[in-house]
Amino acid sequence: MTEHTIHENEVEAKELPGRLHKMIIGPDNFGNCKNICFGVAYFPAKRHAPKHIHDKQEEIIYILAGSGEIYFNGIPEKVSPGTCIYIPTGVEHSINNTDHEVIKLIYVFSPPVKQGSYDRK
Repeated sequence: MTEHTIHENEVEAKELPGRLHKMIIGPDNFGNCKNICFGVAYFPAKRHAPKHIHDKQEEIIYILAGSGEIYFNGIPEKVSPGTCIYIPTGVEHSINNTDHEVIKLIYVFSPPVKQGSYDRK
């Protein structure tokens, strides 16, 4: 890690329901960003992460590896490497890994969000 760069391997993953999550850059992480956060998430093969809503955040997701479905308000849309996804504030969504390969994706939230704070308890 330097003043301006960090490698994904330098960040410990947090286990959230149905996925591993690495918040790499954010208000409480490297960079101390005030308006956005960035990270990577891993969704195990044949698992469905729980649906959730971000009340205040917009989210952008980019699929790096694996394939499956993202559900918006219960309706599935296929995703695969290269798929870019925009999730507006207040839209219920979840990811279903239909493949035997891990889905790896990167995400950006604005404003920033605390890891897992949006998961239903």
